[in-house]
Amino acid sequence: MAERRLSSAERRAQLVGIARDVIATEGTDALTLAYLASRAGISKPVVYDHFSSRSALLLSLYQDFDQRHLADLRAALAHTPPDLRQRVEAIATAHVACIVSQGVELSGVAAALAGTPALDKARRESERRYVDICRQAVRSADGAADLSKEAAIAFVGAADALGYAAARETISPELARSTITTVLLSLVNPSG
Repeated sequence: MAERRLSSAERRAQLVGIARDVIATEGTDALTLAYLASRAGISKPVVYDHFSSRSALLLSLYQDFDQRHLADLRAALAHTPPDLRQRVEAIATAHVACIVSQGVELSGVAAALAGTPALDKARRESERRYVDICRQAVRSADGAADLSKEAAIAFVGAADALGYAAARETISPELARSTITTVLLSLVNPSG
């Protein structure tokens, strides 16, 4: 019996999954389009149909991480009562969990793409979407509370640094979560 041929979307998802596995087990430098084709058991032209270059593949991995991160954050907030502290704790918990689970792979992808205009644009868009979700969560819990642009920048920087420290096991995930909670609560100001 012949194997069912994957749709374009299924093939792309398969390739992204294999690429993530390669980075997790062998490092970012091991990931080439030829190696990805070999690991997937397909020809290189099939990989090139989905990714025009290694940078395009790495950017796709970054975007995949971003989508999963935002989905996890939305899910955590959907199950959190509209209490400011509980919302902030949910944000901190989701942030740390996501970075701990993807930190090594994501940092390798980001390092490989460092300085590229595509990554800079993707990062700005990712941060904007993330901050928008966080601001909405804060405002829905306390209509007088908000994050200024400067506070949002400080929050994202601190949360990322603490999340990566937890991923590297420099600090515990619990300490990272509680510190992010403290930082975010200190940055939330009444609007106006």
